[in-house]
Amino acid sequence: MIDFKKIEEKWQKRWEESKIFYSDPDDREKFFITAAFPYLNGVLHAGHLRTFTIPEVEARYQRMKGKNVLWTFGYHVTGTPILGLAEQIKERREEVIKAYTELHGIPKDVLLDLDTPEKIVEYFSKKAKEAFKKMGFSLDTRREFTTNDETFKKFIIWQFHKLKEKGYIVKGSHPVRYCPKCDNPVEDHDLLHGENATLVEYILIKFKSEDNEIFPVATLRPETVFGVTNIWVNPEKTYVRAKVNGEIWVLSKEAAEKLKYQDREVEILEEFKGEELINKEVINPITNKKVPILPAKFVKTNIGTGCVMSVPAHAPYDYVALRDLGLIDKIKIIPLIKVKGYGEIPAKEIVEKLNIKSQEERKKLDEATKKLYKDEYHKGILNENCLDYKGIPVKEIKERLTEDLINKGLAEVMYEFSEEKVVCRCGSPCIVKIVKGQWFIKYSDKKWKELAHKCVDQMNFIPEHLRKVFHEMIDWMKDKACVRRRGLGTKFPFEEGWIIESLSDSTIYPAYYTIAKYINEMNIKPEQLTLELFDYIFLGKGDLEEVSKKSNLDKEVVKKMREEFLYYYPVDWRCSAKDLIPNHLTFYIFNHVAIFPEELWPKGIVVNGYVTIEGKKLSKSKGPLLPVLEVAEKYGADVGRFYIATCAELSQDADIRFNELEKTKRVLERLYNFTKEVINMKESEESEIDRWLLSKLYRSVKEYYNYMDNFELRKAGILLSHYLLDEYINWYKRRGGNNKEILREYLETIIKLIAPFTPHLAEELWEMLGKKGFISLEKMPKVKEELINEEIEFIEDYLKNLIEDIKEIIKITNSSPKKIYIYTAEPWKCQILNIINENRDKNAKEIIRLIMQNPEFRKFGKEVPKLVNHLIKVKALNIDEEEILKKNKEFLKKEFNAEIIINGEDKANKKRVAIPYKPAIYLE
Repeated sequence: MIDFKKIEEKWQKRWEESKIFYSDPDDREKFFITAAFPYLNGVLHAGHLRTFTIPEVEARYQRMKGKNVLWTFGYHVTGTPILGLAEQIKERREEVIKAYTELHGIPKDVLLDLDTPEKIVEYFSKKAKEAFKKMGFSLDTRREFTTNDETFKKFIIWQFHKLKEKGYIVKGSHPVRYCPKCDNPVEDHDLLHGENATLVEYILIKFKSEDNEIFPVATLRPETVFGVTNIWVNPEKTYVRAKVNGEIWVLSKEAAEKLKYQDREVEILEEFKGEELINKEVINPITNKKVPILPAKFVKTNIGTGCVMSVPAHAPYDYVALRDLGLIDKIKIIPLIKVKGYGEIPAKEIVEKLNIKSQEERKKLDEATKKLYKDEYHKGILNENCLDYKGIPVKEIKERLTEDLINKGLAEVMYEFSEEKVVCRCGSPCIVKIVKGQWFIKYSDKKWKELAHKCVDQMNFIPEHLRKVFHEMIDWMKDKACVRRRGLGTKFPFEEGWIIESLSDSTIYPAYYTIAKYINEMNIKPEQLTLELFDYIFLGKGDLEEVSKKSNLDKEVVKKMREEFLYYYPVDWRCSAKDLIPNHLTFYIFNHVAIFPEELWPKGIVVNGYVTIEGKKLSKSKGPLLPVLEVAEKYGADVGRFYIATCAELSQDADIRFNELEKTKRVLERLYNFTKEVINMKESEESEIDRWLLSKLYRSVKEYYNYMDNFELRKAGILLSHYLLDEYINWYKRRGGNNKEILREYLETIIKLIAPFTPHLAEELWEMLGKKGFISLEKMPKVKEELINEEIEFIEDYLKNLIEDIKEIIKITNSSPKKIYIYTAEPWKCQILNIINENRDKNAKEIIRLIMQNPEFRKFGKEVPKLVNHLIKVKALNIDEEEILKKNKEFLKKEFNAEIIINGEDKANKKRVAIPYKPAIYLE
């Protein structure tokens, strides 16, 4: 039984003592990799483990490729979540106590003492550092910090000065996600539910009744107002008459409450059920036509205003609702948009195509709506029913039409969340609020967006499709509230009483990593970190003498800080999970291009999928969670690392299965036992199969480098566990391989390749082999191109495939053959293979044409094209099959315990079906 834990503790201690992962500038090529640092309101869990193990494995790999790797961590503690947690612990909230004792594994007496933000930060930062150490992370720990450190706050103040100088920090009135209880704008990190909710801009078009009451109809598609046939309200829900900025509005009760927060004076005059409005008429302010109010249960009164325009020509829901009411033939449908692939009434077409029977078929209706809206947006042109707007593409109309309607007093704007449930960590539902005198980062700035787009064009993305996603994010980005009234963080430098919020102080901190070791080790005081010092270090501005004098720092220290920043920057790869694309990762690009010169812009972003546990969504408050320390304790660090890094393709969500963790353990045990076996080998025999094993080995090294350079860790893991540690070595032994020298070379290479994944075990095996020093600092093996032999590999594949074919026939016939007849292809077929291999630059059609010019081949007619396509597909080489079979006759005899006859008597006319690389087989 291998004691993985003992091995891990031994090597973690040695690494710590020798400080081998500390990185300082030298003459090597640098490699700077970072991950979005963890937020410390809980223990590190399986989600963190995946996101952080990917760059950790890559950092170790690049270090073994001879690069000077900078890989470290800071800890995110600013904002309201930690403050909220401290308050909840102080209040002895039952659900919080339960979650943190049962899921996070914190003893109750310890948890109840964590009743201040400072205690929480101290406790969870220790736990995070312990988790990183136990998992064998190769970090430069001299550069650690938390976002609440006074020294780091000075860096954030400098960042905000730079943004304000560029005009990117502005004050104004803007809609924000807001918690009424906390009396604060909230960002993604502050939310319990709805972290991905964005603000959606509804246009309220003011339909009027005859007695001048306004029915504000909420829409995301104002261009469809020209085709309104009726208004929908929900007869079962509560509506109100309310005085809104002096006008009388009729709308849902929920909408009236929301509008109070959106810069409007609202006084509710009367409440009633929606059924009272049915069959009344209102006037379309754009066309001046009267339209009726009709009932629809699909209308949600908690979204928009509870009054919805009906445009049956272009809205599947509206078309089906009118049909359900028996009004589809009585109401004149008004088509507005010409769209390629559809007739005059697109909604009717798509409803009939999907065979939608009623309003109850929500799933089908949602699908129809999504498809039709997408097609109309991208390909639609407004027709003559749209009056002055005829001929304008749908994708260009919204902004122009909205502006026109607002200027004419016919419409207003209302903001909603893109998700129904948005809840603050304090437990209160959030609202959209127009905040006056609020400070914003002006992400809407067009010139700034242009710079961000330019950066994205130059960057590397894994997966590559993210390039398009980031371009879309940049286009979509709006101004963002950057300060709040409470929480941990940096005091806003431009107005008293504000604190910089947590997604605004975590954008360019990789730059701080480059100098953090000086600040930490030299105990540099916050007051020494002046704006001029940061200007000099990060932008090369100012006079060294003056900067040194003003900061009270030695000239040489300042100079070294500048040199160190320039040595490591820009960041080569930034790694994160996909939930940070709409916020942190996009802000990371924006802030870098705003502050730093182009040559220091980020070079690459790597994004991984989410994590589930046994098919269940991971949750910090409800579980499952799987803390990182539990993985290390229960399964071992190397098992956890290898499994989490290779269990799913990077872009896919990873589902952690405990039985798969056990299987991974067995893979590592196999490697350990294989090492002992090689060490204890006494005899050593040379054979031809040695050449095959070395060819497979160095071809695999080549493939491994390609996978690792592209973060294809799953493929690298399969190559290691399935092929190198299983299939290849088993075939080698099966073919009689027993060369200690060859096996030792093979083993040493595998140990190096697996070291980034399982560093503790690799160090132990390296030492067992009598090697000195750390494998973590060894160079990755060179690819010995001269040993890669395509023909040798092809011959062994030929034999493997032949054995599998014979086995398959035995299985199908349920026989135990005494004799096995093997027939190789007729000469004409081998000649065709020669022609294919002589014309590898040509495609199948060209080769067939060439072959058919020869009358000798024409007589085989239809057989030729079939044969050519097959041989091209399998990439068959010219080999002397008969010679190979004769040479391996004894091997085949041993495999099947039967007499092997090669090209003997043609039993059952079998020889005719043989083709190159696929002999015919007859069992007797």
